[in-house]
Amino acid sequence: MLRKQLPGINGLVTFEAAARHLSFTLAASELCVSQAAVSRQVKRLEEQLGCSVFHRAQRRIELTKDGHKLFQAVTMGLGHIATVSNDIRRTKSTGQITIASTLAFSSFWLMPRIRAFHQQYPDVKVHVIASDNAQELRSDKVDLALTCGNNQLQGNETHYLFSEQAYPVCSPEYLRDKEKPQTAADVLQHRLLHLDEQLWDNIGWDAIDWPAWLKHFDVQDLDNKGGFKIPAGFTFNNYPMLIQAVLEGEGIALGFEHTTGDLVAQGKLIRLTDQTWDTGRGYYLAIKSNLAHHPDVQALSQWLLNSF
Repeated sequence: MLRKQLPGINGLVTFEAAARHLSFTLAASELCVSQAAVSRQVKRLEEQLGCSVFHRAQRRIELTKDGHKLFQAVTMGLGHIATVSNDIRRTKSTGQITIASTLAFSSFWLMPRIRAFHQQYPDVKVHVIASDNAQELRSDKVDLALTCGNNQLQGNETHYLFSEQAYPVCSPEYLRDKEKPQTAADVLQHRLLHLDEQLWDNIGWDAIDWPAWLKHFDVQDLDNKGGFKIPAGFTFNNYPMLIQAVLEGEGIALGFEHTTGDLVAQGKLIRLTDQTWDTGRGYYLAIKSNLAHHPDVQALSQWLLNSF
């Protein structure tokens, strides 16, 4: 039925170029054909439609009312087909799926587990992008993303993963000659390590930092100025560097369950106090909607969802 109802595809492609340029000459140059060929294709299209799509003047052309309607439909339809085709072509030709997540999540959760996926799906190539820039995590070159929050994820199929939980951690070496903190207020007697505030701005979240954590557990304003008198310590611009400093005994940092949980279980880090802040900040798996049914994308997304 579509074949009977639609004009010829060559005519539609030629019309789109001519309407976009408002020039048969420029359309011919773009399509690598002669101007006469463009004119013939447009004339054939008009015969199939039974109306004119261009007003022809001596040295210029203009779209008719029907031409405007057709141009809008052709631009939308062919543009969507081109986008989907490029996505399919890219995935099919390279055999590669691109997944993106934050530096912390890539380093501490994804990479230690990706070997298990390769053992199950040895022919699927996975390209990992690690970035703390929210825009990069949501870019067109990413097929799947593990994101902080589900804002600005139009065109994606999203799955809720977990809520971030924060608690203090340090290395066994750090506590060797120090008393272990038992309460939230006790951590103020120790050297605290911090993340740069810019990191949270890049991710697009309010900071999950020491002031926020202490405030959650009602540790009062210790400097009498509406803020916390927090001991000075190193500040890092990414989470893997901060955790490396913790592992080397430099101080105490806030650990996040799905990034430092494995290190705690292995005894490389010690979880301090019994106080855990469930921040309510959700992590999501975002899958490009037009790739959601691709077999390799389905395999990786299901493996990820089953891993939590």
